Amino acid sequence: MKSEFEQMVMEEASLKTRRRFLLGAAGGAGAAMGGFGFSLSGIAAAAEMNVKASTPIPNDYRAMVCFFLFGGNDAANTIIPYDQATYNQYVVAREGSLSRPLGITRLRTDLLPVSAASMTDGRQIAFPKDMASLKRLYDKGKVAVMSNVGVLAYPTTKTQYDNETVELPPQLFSHSDHQRFWQLGVPNYTTRTGWAGRMGDLLAAANNSNVSMCISVAGNNTWQVGSSVLPYPINSEYGAPQFWSSWNNNRMTAMNAMNQQTRTNLLEKQAARVYNRSINAMADMEGALNYSLTLEDFFPDAPAGYNPAMAGEYNDVMQQFRMVARLVAARQVLGQKRQIFFVSLGGFDNHDSLADHGDRLKIVADGMAAFYQATAALGVDQNVTTFTASDFGRPLKSNGTGADHGWGSHHFVVGGSVKGGNVYGKFPQILINGPDALDNQGHLLPSTSIDEYAATLASWFGVSAGDIPTVIPNIARFAQSNMGFMGGIKQNPPVDNPCSSRKGCKPIGTT
Repeated sequence: MKSEFEQMVMEEASLKTRRRFLLGAAGGAGAAMGGFGFSLSGIAAAAEMNVKASTPIPNDYRAMVCFFLFGGNDAANTIIPYDQATYNQYVVAREGSLSRPLGITRLRTDLLPVSAASMTDGRQIAFPKDMASLKRLYDKGKVAVMSNVGVLAYPTTKTQYDNETVELPPQLFSHSDHQRFWQLGVPNYTTRTGWAGRMGDLLAAANNSNVSMCISVAGNNTWQVGSSVLPYPINSEYGAPQFWSSWNNNRMTAMNAMNQQTRTNLLEKQAARVYNRSINAMADMEGALNYSLTLEDFFPDAPAGYNPAMAGEYNDVMQQFRMVARLVAARQVLGQKRQIFFVSLGGFDNHDSLADHGDRLKIVADGMAAFYQATAALGVDQNVTTFTASDFGRPLKSNGTGADHGWGSHHFVVGGSVKGGNVYGKFPQILINGPDALDNQGHLLPSTSIDEYAATLASWFGVSAGDIPTVIPNIARFAQSNMGFMGGIKQNPPVDNPCSSRKGCKPIGTT
């Protein structure tokens, strides 16, 4: 007689088309059902993967947070040359002359210079003053700068680009395509899974939870989609989506009873399974948050004097990071040894003006710094890593008030295991038509691929060397599968109850 699991997998074989429709409809009907799921075909795929995979089931705790900057962050306005000679090149590249006729370049007196042992050619870089909170962590060795990263199909030289002798990513400079390629970890359309989801497929067995290890506080995304693991979108303020917000108790009782009934129709059985898993996840998430630290003091509202037009966005990002920190604190209640989170901020499509770009960078810096301080207070800063991603960068040359679509960009990695206080990858020459710029607009040709960036993070997260190609399929094309910006964890995290001894820990709604 076949086991229940075998019977379910057999049933699933005839349900692929209908299940695709069902899950799509569920996603439209409500994030609670559409955003959470471990499909049966995914379970079968995961079982097959685990036979082939070499990644061990981890016993320690680690979490990864992607902070996606939607719109294409302007790298030339984020990490800025500071030594006088290169600063002058920066002004000329952006403005056309040292007289600064456009007035969009940063004044050197407003920059915060940092040291970087990897830059041995005499050049020096600086953070803008808006990112002072992140610069302080950089100086403490908790932040690394990833230089000139972008989507690449193969390592690409300027000569190869000019002569069209190397495959390029499709739809260069396209927002939607390059957001997707960043999250897929593959610059084409042949896969539906993201590289975080593929990590989840390998590592989800470490968790004993009804809640997916891939949790988004910023809506649906491709990055967290795996074969057996799917993103679970939650509200950054309230947590789990509520099925019963507009239902009375009689409806709720009837719906629950209906979905507990024995079914013979395959579509009905699958619908009931998805519903029941979603309800269980909602209950577990609510329980974990009621038991978790509240952590308000780490995530303040926009400070006095901050741009009032952007205060809402500042507070929203703080709220997103606060929810992630609370779920990190609740990891044991949730039964999770691996967690993957998605956070985002929009507004980086600065064609028309860079006037608010500094205010937006302050949100990035303050949010990441506040979250790091919260993980340090929880005793898990070495176990949690946050990194930025964005569609693409912007060209060196301004279009007059802003900058158009580009390619390579700089990024930040923050955490206690980060080998920070340094720049990784090749920092580009800031020259229009220079060795690192493709044309008279100064589009930067990426010198580091997303593959190398992501593979380094995946290795730290616990993916074995043998399984890195499963997570990052094209990594063999590139020189580095580990860029060296992540170190080991020096001590195990606390294993005590997260609310057992910490002052100020209280359930929601109590005083």
